[in-house]
Amino acid sequence: MNNIEIEMKYKITKKIYDEIIECFKIENIKAEVEKQNDIYFSPIHFPFLGGKIDNECLRLRILENKNILSYKKFISPTNNEPAHCIEHELEISDIEKLKLILNDLRINEEFTLKKERKKFIYKNNIEISLDTVDNLGYFIELEIINHKNINESVNEINEFIKKFKITESMRNYDGYSYLLFNEKK
Repeated sequence: MNNIEIEMKYKITKKIYDEIIECFKIENIKAEVEKQNDIYFSPIHFPFLGGKIDNECLRLRILENKNILSYKKFISPTNNEPAHCIEHELEISDIEKLKLILNDLRINEEFTLKKERKKFIYKNNIEISLDTVDNLGYFIELEIINHKNINESVNEINEFIKKFKITESMRNYDGYSYLLFNEKK
């Protein structure tokens, strides 16, 4: 299961964002803060972006101390499994060389998404990221990091979001790349 990512993402208000930050301060849960520049790519012959459903993603994440190339494929929920992503990641040392390779393979650079992420570990089971995304607003992303008991983790996520009045109508299934692509159109 190490290439499977189970997460829930919600668009939230600044008020909810601030309430969650305050809650973590009270509980003395420290944040790891990252500035992330995500460059999204899409093949010319089989575009990942602009479809009715964008279920694949090729992203280069540029961080302060490393660069990570990620491929993700969204898998819809079934009776046996929750919605999840298959994810493969690779650290990249030479961004310009990677861009040349992708360009030669006819994989275009589409856009860059900029965000600040405050990452918290909650109950040793869930990674909670509070994101401020340029041109899109505030989001919370809750990712299960302990896959041993997925149902228990999903219940903990549901308890957490209820505490802050985060509802299913706020859930974002599209992802940042889809939202920003459509925003730029």
